[in-house]
Amino acid sequence: MVRAWISVNKILCETIIGIYPDELYTPQTVEFGFSFEYSVTTDSIEDAVDYAVLTDELKAFASGCKFSLLETLTSEIAKKILAFSSKITRTKVYCIKLNDLKPKAEVELSNP
Repeated sequence: MVRAWISVNKILCETIIGIYPDELYTPQTVEFGFSFEYSVTTDSIEDAVDYAVLTDELKAFASGCKFSLLETLTSEIAKKILAFSSKITRTKVYCIKLNDLKPKAEVELSNP
């Protein structure tokens, strides 16, 4: 058995995020990326984590929700990754609002 990390970066989506009046109704572009650790037991696709499906689900989730804080969006994405497969033991996620300030939030979560 091997512990492997898979990383997917620079995923773009439009979402409602922020606390200021102009942010509450106007979608903003957000970039996010993630990595996750899982156990590789064989060379079979049936034993792997389908990160393409996971990426599509995360993008749809982020696009379909409203958040006040970038930190909350980042944390919720991390929770979704851990819930996606029992094979995933740890995850790291980053989110960046692609505005003038380009604030970035990062979260790392593990399954208990």
